[in-house]
Amino acid sequence: MSSPASEIAVALVHHPVVNRLGELTTTAITTMDVHDFARTCAFYDAAPVYLVHPAAGMQSMVQDICDYWLNGEGGERNPGRRAVLSSVRMIDALDDALADADYRLWYTSAAPPGKAMSAIEDLRDMPGPHLIVFGTGWGLDASRLPPPNGWLRPIEGIGKVRHLSVRAALAIYLDRCRRQ
Repeated sequence: MSSPASEIAVALVHHPVVNRLGELTTTAITTMDVHDFARTCAFYDAAPVYLVHPAAGMQSMVQDICDYWLNGEGGERNPGRRAVLSSVRMIDALDDALADADYRLWYTSAAPPGKAMSAIEDLRDMPGPHLIVFGTGWGLDASRLPPPNGWLRPIEGIGKVRHLSVRAALAIYLDRCRRQ
């Protein structure tokens, strides 16, 4: 039996992630992260959308963006955007998302560690809820995150670059998960 899409949530982690040298770092949230993640998840009926960042300034920026669309003039002019952004949850750490629900935790990476990997399509046959976790920078620092149920197989391309933008990867993973 397929897992309903409502049993899928996503998280975009900005800390802890690694830089190109493999060192612990924190990346900045962009307005594209907020809007594109929320919109893609709304398209595939996945929610909530967790944005993970420990800095108060980044959290305040996300709150300001969401408030404009949820409670302000933006939402009056564009009720669709209000609905899309209503699923965004700003959290300090991934553990905060795990406190919301008993998620099966799945990590993504263009270059995952040498562990057994699952195809995204396999989630359809597993009971949920599922939390699919994406990293920014050069990827998740999994040594500083809760242990996952597994790693999802990376998206393989045929072109000249090694990996996609995180927003493109999100769309492909959710599309594959929803295919029958």
